[in-house]
Amino acid sequence: MADDLLRTITTQALIAAFALLLAISSLLRLLFFVYFAQSGVGFPMRPVLDTSAVVETALTVVLFLLSVISIYSLLGLRRRYSRLLAMAEKLGR
Repeated sequence: MADDLLRTITTQALIAAFALLLAISSLLRLLFFVYFAQSGVGFPMRPVLDTSAVVETALTVVLFLLSVISIYSLLGLRRRYSRLLAMAEKLGR
């Protein structure tokens, strides 16, 4: 049972890490292509702002924070249940 819990926790942590990667890439995309839309060939970049970009940024930040919190809590659960698995293996399941 502890082994199944550990596999589920690991899967959830990997999903949270992927969500974190998506949040970071989305935030970078917003920064470079929405907030600092290029006004020609190169620099300087001019800031461009609209309400949909602000809402999308807020949702991306929420996704980022939830991913970090989820990874942190899942790693704590993994540590706790790995001790349980080690104890179960010592007892012979």
